[in-house]
Amino acid sequence: GNWTPDSDEFLTIDIPAEAKIFQTALTVNLPSIPAVNPGKFLDEKIKALFTGVPIAGGHRILVQGFTPRQMLNRKFVFMFDGDTFNRVTTPAFALDTSLTCIIEDGKIKFKSFHKLRSIIDLSAIYREATDEEVREFAGHAKIAVDDSDMFVDIADQQIRKLIHAIANEGLLSVHTAKDIQDAAKETKLPIEVRNDKIVMPTERREIKELLRFLNEARYAGPISRRPYITNSRRLVQ
Repeated sequence: GNWTPDSDEFLTIDIPAEAKIFQTALTVNLPSIPAVNPGKFLDEKIKALFTGVPIAGGHRILVQGFTPRQMLNRKFVFMFDGDTFNRVTTPAFALDTSLTCIIEDGKIKFKSFHKLRSIIDLSAIYREATDEEVREFAGHAKIAVDDSDMFVDIADQQIRKLIHAIANEGLLSVHTAKDIQDAAKETKLPIEVRNDKIVMPTERREIKELLRFLNEARYAGPISRRPYITNSRRLVQ
Protein backbone atom coordinates (compact mmCIF):
# COMPACT_ATOMS: atom_id res chain seq x y z
CA GLY A 1 0.00 0.00 0.00
CA ASN A 2 3.01 2.32 0.08
CA TRP A 3 3.25 2.52 -3.71
CA THR A 4 0.83 4.54 -5.82
CA PRO A 5 0.94 3.13 -9.36
CA ASP A 6 1.67 5.40 -12.30
CA SER A 7 -0.64 5.58 -15.33
CA ASP A 8 1.10 2.62 -16.97
CA GLU A 9 1.27 0.48 -13.81
CA PHE A 10 -1.08 -1.51 -11.60
CA LEU A 11 -0.86 -3.48 -8.34
CA THR A 12 -1.37 -7.24 -8.10
CA ILE A 13 -2.30 -9.69 -5.37
CA ASP A 14 -3.05 -13.41 -5.36
CA ILE A 15 -6.78 -14.06 -5.57
CA PRO A 16 -8.16 -14.31 -1.99
CA ALA A 17 -10.76 -16.98 -1.20
CA GLU A 18 -13.64 -14.46 -1.17
CA ALA A 19 -12.87 -13.31 -4.72
CA LYS A 20 -13.06 -16.81 -6.19
CA ILE A 21 -16.84 -16.37 -6.30
CA PHE A 22 -16.34 -14.42 -9.55
CA GLN A 23 -14.64 -17.39 -11.19
CA THR A 24 -17.22 -19.82 -9.83
CA ALA A 25 -20.12 -17.78 -11.21
CA LEU A 26 -18.74 -18.12 -14.74
CA THR A 27 -18.50 -21.91 -14.58
CA VAL A 28 -21.74 -22.97 -12.85
CA ASN A 29 -25.13 -23.35 -14.48
CA LEU A 30 -26.92 -19.99 -14.64
CA PRO A 31 -30.20 -21.31 -13.12
CA SER A 32 -28.26 -22.13 -9.92
CA ILE A 33 -27.44 -18.46 -9.34
CA PRO A 34 -30.11 -16.58 -7.32
CA ALA A 35 -32.03 -14.08 -9.43
CA VAL A 36 -32.00 -10.37 -8.63
CA ASN A 37 -35.36 -8.79 -7.78
CA PRO A 38 -35.49 -5.56 -9.86
CA GLY A 39 -38.36 -4.23 -7.74
CA LYS A 40 -36.16 -4.33 -4.63
CA PHE A 41 -32.84 -3.57 -6.26
CA LEU A 42 -31.46 -1.54 -3.36
CA ASP A 43 -32.22 -4.35 -0.92
CA GLU A 44 -29.98 -6.68 -2.90
CA LYS A 45 -26.90 -4.88 -1.51
CA ILE A 46 -24.95 -5.30 -4.73
CA LYS A 47 -21.28 -4.29 -4.40
CA ALA A 48 -20.00 -4.97 -7.90
CA LEU A 49 -20.88 -5.73 -11.50
CA PHE A 50 -18.69 -8.06 -13.54
CA THR A 51 -18.38 -9.94 -16.79
CA GLY A 52 -16.08 -12.67 -18.08
CA VAL A 53 -14.17 -12.58 -21.35
CA PRO A 54 -13.04 -16.02 -22.57
CA ILE A 55 -9.27 -16.39 -22.93
CA ALA A 56 -7.02 -19.39 -23.37
CA GLY A 57 -7.42 -21.62 -20.35
CA GLY A 58 -10.12 -19.62 -18.60
CA HIS A 59 -11.60 -16.13 -18.35
CA ARG A 60 -10.47 -12.56 -17.94
CA ILE A 61 -12.90 -11.13 -15.39
CA LEU A 62 -13.66 -7.40 -15.53
CA VAL A 63 -15.04 -5.95 -12.29
CA GLN A 64 -16.38 -2.51 -11.42
CA GLY A 65 -17.77 -1.28 -8.14
CA PHE A 66 -21.46 -0.54 -7.63
CA THR A 67 -23.08 1.81 -5.11
CA PRO A 68 -26.67 2.96 -4.51
CA ARG A 69 -25.70 6.33 -6.02
CA GLN A 70 -25.75 4.67 -9.43
CA MET A 71 -29.44 3.88 -9.07
CA LEU A 72 -31.54 6.21 -11.23
CA ASN A 73 -35.05 5.52 -9.93
CA ARG A 74 -34.63 7.97 -7.03
CA LYS A 75 -33.98 10.87 -9.38
CA PHE A 76 -35.76 12.60 -12.22
CA VAL A 77 -34.16 10.76 -15.12
CA PHE A 78 -35.28 11.28 -18.70
CA MET A 79 -34.47 9.09 -21.69
CA PHE A 80 -34.59 10.41 -25.24
CA ASP A 81 -36.65 8.12 -27.48
CA GLY A 82 -37.43 9.17 -31.02
CA ASP A 83 -38.04 12.90 -30.64
CA THR A 84 -39.43 12.78 -27.10
CA PHE A 85 -37.94 12.76 -23.61
CA ASN A 86 -39.70 10.23 -21.36
CA ARG A 87 -39.18 9.96 -17.64
CA VAL A 88 -37.67 6.65 -16.48
CA THR A 89 -40.13 5.09 -14.02
CA THR A 90 -38.79 1.53 -13.85
CA PRO A 91 -35.66 0.44 -11.91
CA ALA A 92 -32.54 1.58 -13.76
CA PHE A 93 -28.90 2.24 -12.97
CA ALA A 94 -25.82 3.82 -14.53
CA LEU A 95 -22.59 1.99 -15.21
CA ASP A 96 -19.31 3.36 -13.93
CA THR A 97 -16.79 4.64 -16.49
CA SER A 98 -13.85 2.57 -15.23
CA LEU A 99 -12.95 -0.86 -13.86
CA THR A 100 -12.05 -1.54 -10.24
CA CYS A 101 -9.97 -4.60 -11.07
CA ILE A 102 -9.19 -7.34 -13.58
CA ILE A 103 -8.96 -10.97 -12.45
CA GLU A 104 -6.84 -13.30 -14.57
CA ASP A 105 -3.86 -15.67 -14.41
CA GLY A 106 -4.38 -16.25 -10.69
CA LYS A 107 -4.00 -12.53 -9.90
CA ILE A 108 -6.17 -9.51 -9.16
CA LYS A 109 -4.84 -6.46 -11.02
CA PHE A 110 -5.95 -3.08 -9.68
CA LYS A 111 -5.07 0.57 -9.13
CA SER A 112 -6.69 1.48 -5.80
CA PHE A 113 -6.75 -0.43 -2.51
CA HIS A 114 -9.60 1.80 -1.34
CA LYS A 115 -11.87 0.91 -4.26
CA LEU A 116 -10.97 -2.77 -4.27
CA ARG A 117 -11.58 -3.30 -0.57
CA SER A 118 -15.12 -1.92 -0.95
CA ILE A 119 -15.78 -5.11 -2.96
CA ILE A 120 -13.35 -7.70 -1.59
CA ASP A 121 -12.14 -8.23 1.98
CA LEU A 122 -8.47 -7.21 2.01
CA SER A 123 -7.98 -7.24 5.78
CA ALA A 124 -5.33 -9.96 5.46
CA ILE A 125 -3.39 -7.80 2.98
CA TYR A 126 -4.17 -4.15 3.72
CA ARG A 127 -3.54 -3.42 7.37
CA GLU A 128 -3.72 -0.46 9.67
CA ALA A 129 -2.67 -0.48 13.32
CA THR A 130 -5.23 -1.55 15.93
CA ASP A 131 -5.67 0.33 19.24
CA GLU A 132 -3.35 -2.19 20.90
CA GLU A 133 -0.70 -1.69 18.21
CA VAL A 134 -0.99 2.10 18.49
CA ARG A 135 -0.38 1.81 22.25
CA GLU A 136 2.55 -0.52 21.61
CA PHE A 137 4.03 2.02 19.19
CA ALA A 138 3.51 4.82 21.74
CA GLY A 139 5.48 2.75 24.26
CA HIS A 140 8.42 2.11 21.91
CA ALA A 141 11.83 2.66 23.48
CA LYS A 142 12.60 5.42 20.93
CA ILE A 143 9.22 7.21 21.17
CA ALA A 144 7.94 9.54 23.92
CA VAL A 145 4.15 9.98 24.07
CA ASP A 146 2.87 12.04 26.98
CA ASP A 147 -0.73 10.78 26.83
CA SER A 148 -1.17 7.37 25.18
CA ASP A 149 -4.99 7.47 25.53
CA MET A 150 -5.14 10.78 23.65
CA PHE A 151 -2.73 9.39 21.04
CA VAL A 152 -5.04 6.42 20.40
CA ASP A 153 -8.07 8.72 20.16
CA ILE A 154 -6.40 11.09 17.70
CA ALA A 155 -5.04 8.27 15.50
CA ASP A 156 -7.15 8.33 12.32
CA GLN A 157 -6.91 5.86 9.43
CA GLN A 158 -3.85 7.53 7.86
CA ILE A 159 -1.96 7.65 11.17
CA ARG A 160 -2.73 3.99 11.84
CA LYS A 161 -1.60 2.99 8.37
CA LEU A 162 1.68 4.88 8.85
CA ILE A 163 2.22 3.33 12.29
CA HIS A 164 1.72 -0.16 10.87
CA ALA A 165 4.15 0.54 8.02
CA ILE A 166 6.80 2.03 10.36
CA ALA A 167 6.53 -0.93 12.74
CA ASN A 168 7.03 -3.35 9.83
CA GLU A 169 10.09 -1.49 8.54
CA GLY A 170 11.82 -1.65 11.92
CA LEU A 171 13.89 1.50 11.29
CA LEU A 172 13.31 2.76 14.84
CA SER A 173 15.14 -0.26 16.21
CA VAL A 174 18.35 0.30 14.23
CA HIS A 175 18.72 4.11 14.35
CA THR A 176 19.17 6.38 17.37
CA ALA A 177 16.83 9.26 18.12
CA LYS A 178 19.73 11.66 17.47
CA ASP A 179 20.42 10.11 14.06
CA ILE A 180 16.76 10.47 13.14
CA GLN A 181 16.69 14.06 14.40
CA ASP A 182 19.76 14.96 12.31
CA ALA A 183 18.25 13.32 9.21
CA ALA A 184 15.00 15.24 9.75
CA LYS A 185 16.88 18.55 9.80
CA GLU A 186 17.92 17.92 6.20
CA THR A 187 14.23 17.95 5.25
CA LYS A 188 13.58 21.04 7.42
CA LEU A 189 11.44 19.03 9.86
CA PRO A 190 12.11 19.92 13.50
CA ILE A 191 12.04 16.90 15.82
CA GLU A 192 12.28 17.21 19.58
CA VAL A 193 14.42 14.61 21.35
CA ARG A 194 14.12 14.05 25.09
CA ASN A 195 16.11 11.42 27.02
CA ASP A 196 17.14 9.72 23.76
CA LYS A 197 13.49 9.50 22.67
CA ILE A 198 11.61 11.21 19.83
CA VAL A 199 8.87 13.35 21.34
CA MET A 200 5.55 12.76 19.60
CA PRO A 201 3.63 15.99 18.86
CA THR A 202 0.06 16.38 20.11
CA GLU A 203 -1.50 17.94 17.00
CA ARG A 204 -2.73 15.50 14.34
CA ARG A 205 -1.13 17.43 11.45
CA GLU A 206 2.28 17.46 13.16
CA ILE A 207 1.94 13.78 14.10
CA LYS A 208 1.38 12.92 10.43
CA GLU A 209 4.39 14.99 9.37
CA LEU A 210 6.62 13.11 11.80
CA LEU A 211 5.19 9.70 10.88
CA ARG A 212 5.60 10.40 7.15
CA PHE A 213 9.27 11.13 7.80
CA LEU A 214 9.69 7.97 9.89
CA ASN A 215 8.11 6.09 7.00
CA GLU A 216 10.67 7.69 4.66
CA ALA A 217 7.99 9.55 2.73
CA ARG A 218 9.58 12.97 3.35
CA TYR A 219 12.92 13.78 1.79
CA ALA A 220 15.20 16.57 0.61
CA GLY A 221 15.58 17.03 -3.13
CA PRO A 222 19.08 15.82 -4.07
CA ILE A 223 19.84 19.02 -6.01
CA SER A 224 17.75 21.84 -4.54
CA ARG A 225 17.65 20.32 -1.01
CA ARG A 226 14.03 21.50 -0.81
CA PRO A 227 11.74 19.25 1.30
CA TYR A 228 9.23 17.04 -0.52
CA ILE A 229 6.52 14.60 0.55
CA THR A 230 5.71 11.53 -1.51
CA ASN A 231 2.98 8.91 -1.17
CA SER A 232 4.75 6.53 -3.52
CA ARG A 233 7.72 4.44 -2.43
CA ARG A 234 9.62 1.88 -4.45
CA LEU A 235 13.17 0.69 -3.92
CA VAL A 236 15.60 1.40 -6.75
CA GLN A 237 16.86 -1.90 -8.10
